[in-house]
Amino acid sequence: MNTCKTALRVIWAHKFYFLLYLVGMSFIMIIIGSTSMQAAVHANASSSVGRFEPAQAKIAVINRDYGSHVGRELGQGLEQYLSKSAQSVRVDDEPQALQDANVSGKSDLTVIIPAGYGQRFLEALENTATQDQTGGKAPAFPKVETAASYNSSRGSLAQLQVDGYFNGLRTASLAGLGQDGSMQQSVTVIKNIDAGVIKDAAAYTVAHYASNQPQVKVHASPKDDDGTLSGGFATTVSLAAYPLMTALTVCVAILFGAFSSTDRHRRLLASPVRPSSLNGQELMAALILASISWAYYVAVTAVSMTTMGVSLASLGWGKVLLSFFAMLIFTVSAAAFGFMLSQFNPSSSLINSVGVTFGLVVMFTSGAGSSGTLPPAMQTIGKLTPGWWYNSAVKSIMDSSPAGSSSWGLSLALVMLFALTYVCVGLMVSRLTRTHSSMDASTSSDPSMIG
Repeated sequence: MNTCKTALRVIWAHKFYFLLYLVGMSFIMIIIGSTSMQAAVHANASSSVGRFEPAQAKIAVINRDYGSHVGRELGQGLEQYLSKSAQSVRVDDEPQALQDANVSGKSDLTVIIPAGYGQRFLEALENTATQDQTGGKAPAFPKVETAASYNSSRGSLAQLQVDGYFNGLRTASLAGLGQDGSMQQSVTVIKNIDAGVIKDAAAYTVAHYASNQPQVKVHASPKDDDGTLSGGFATTVSLAAYPLMTALTVCVAILFGAFSSTDRHRRLLASPVRPSSLNGQELMAALILASISWAYYVAVTAVSMTTMGVSLASLGWGKVLLSFFAMLIFTVSAAAFGFMLSQFNPSSSLINSVGVTFGLVVMFTSGAGSSGTLPPAMQTIGKLTPGWWYNSAVKSIMDSSPAGSSSWGLSLALVMLFALTYVCVGLMVSRLTRTHSSMDASTSSDPSMIG
């Protein structure tokens, strides 16, 4: 196990790359993913349960009969009545201001109580009561002046509420109904119709506003997730392609590069440890690094989902675990690419350049962070990298049931095939490099070649 420990110390000596490419880039990817996830959360919350909220009209009440006690009680009752379903606005009692309010949309309906309206309303009540006793025709009640805005239909609907208030007020006044709903004798009320009766009738009308309105009931059932949350989670998981590919390419390439130089390789071959054991311990160190990277990104993803108020259980544990398994397969593929790169004996700066460049190519051509369809050229390039198939697998997992493996199984198989291809290419390059190195060494030490 000394070789494995030495390999881990090599990784620790280059921990800056690990922190920069994995930890640093993962935060950027999580922030990008959280943007789409938050949008999905808001869309899902707004469409989860239907709720009916009637539009509120903006109504301006101009009381020009405020000087009389009856007119004041009528106007205050009207404002309280309308405030239950409309928004009250203030408009100056000037011709220009009233016209501007209707034209500009400041008010949907302007109600004007003309001067002397309260007295005429009382007289109409008394005449109505007298006609009811004698059996004559009831006189018409005075009308308030209204002006509805032509910019909205809410003003016309609010005018019906104004009529409902005065109809309710007339009925309550004749019946002698107060706010508590008590009724007096009609004859007594008829003889004593005054501002106090109007005040009690207005209070009754306002208090029983709900019973005067049509009943609207909304039957709504919770709406199932329409795929917005699943799509946001798939995007977050797919964005792991860039930090995992970059970090593991650089770190694994540096790890194997530390053991693949000619001098170190000769010293390892001269040791009593079998080459298969040395190679196995190096591979174990690379797998430990890949496992740590995978576990870290899974934890970061889970924490980010919890922070945004999304329960992984609500997405389906089968889909979530399969998505994390797909991430594990992609992690192995990224480590395999790092192994292949190390067999070309590149310099440290070249390893970083290749890792960052290939990571960007994988991210931009995989379609993980794109809201639309990629251009055909980018799709062609993406299909030549494991990132495209990793993204396809994750989206297929979240879009389908875990039992139906036909949609995502092929994509995961291709990701594993990429990993196997990288390993085979790396082993081939390693064998060619070491064979050429051995031939050079034997040629330089041949006595027949001297002098």
